[in-house]
Amino acid sequence: MTIEIIAEIAQGYEGKSTLALMLAKAAVRSGADAVKFQLVYADELATKGYKYYDLFRSLQMPYEEWKAVADEIKAAGARLYLDVYGERSLQEAIDLGAHGVKIHTTDFFNNRLVRHALAVMPRVFISLGGISVEELKEFIDINKISPGKQICFMYGYQAEPTPLEANNILRLGALKKHFPGFHFGFMDHSDGGNEEAMTLALMMLPFGIECIEKHLSLDRVLQLEDYISALPPEKFQAFAHKIRHYEKALGTENLELTKQEMEYRNKAMKVVVANIALKKGIVANLEALSLKRVANVSPLSFNRLEQVVGRTLVVDVKPEQQITQEMIS
Repeated sequence: MTIEIIAEIAQGYEGKSTLALMLAKAAVRSGADAVKFQLVYADELATKGYKYYDLFRSLQMPYEEWKAVADEIKAAGARLYLDVYGERSLQEAIDLGAHGVKIHTTDFFNNRLVRHALAVMPRVFISLGGISVEELKEFIDINKISPGKQICFMYGYQAEPTPLEANNILRLGALKKHFPGFHFGFMDHSDGGNEEAMTLALMMLPFGIECIEKHLSLDRVLQLEDYISALPPEKFQAFAHKIRHYEKALGTENLELTKQEMEYRNKAMKVVVANIALKKGIVANLEALSLKRVANVSPLSFNRLEQVVGRTLVVDVKPEQQITQEMIS
């Protein structure tokens, strides 16, 4: 299983195309599979009286500048994802050839936007921060959503940063059980300056997450917008390497023993052997048998004494010789 690593730039580009390009380059060079920006138009997000309205306006960039960023990401072989907040930003995501869009918690109940995104985008991420199980059930019913690769529910929320104990990792497992067949990802908002920022996401891997959204900033010292949960490029690269290393241990949900497990079993498992020389025609009893490891285990050997006790030998058996299926009747 390969976990998709999404470099979350969010608002860290601060409305500057040069900074956006630098962040895009840093993301793909640090091992991100995809780069995600918030495509902001203030009037889609808030009223003019909202306290962050002016900040949102400062994040707006012309289409041509966004296209340069999109082209940079695609040329590097990575995917472009965009947070959209209305019809204008969604249409721009389409025009830019984005590989997917994310519906933030702020638009969770914006059914018109959700349905439009599902109709036109190959991939749609839905933020579950602050959303109850009942609301998610209703969301799935109202929008007629079926399990599939197109939609991915993103678990986590931003508390700038989110305290370690507030992640409720086990809840992700519960959500997977409540909504079988649906895809889930994790939004990591741990403090980018703490060691947990390098390890918390690893604890999510066994829950079968499809992707990890991790914030990236050019340098935490610069304190650019959305830097609190962000890693600088060199640490993001180390984080990506860590994920790639440990995802190998996930394997699959196939319950069949692997070739390596069968080899271990054959080396470790005791088989039925004779305690003494046994003549052809003798009915084997418990005293004549033992369980021991042998040099070369036959695929026709027995692992339990009761499988042989009371059976008749059809050949002579030497002491400590393993007893196999063709030797008894």
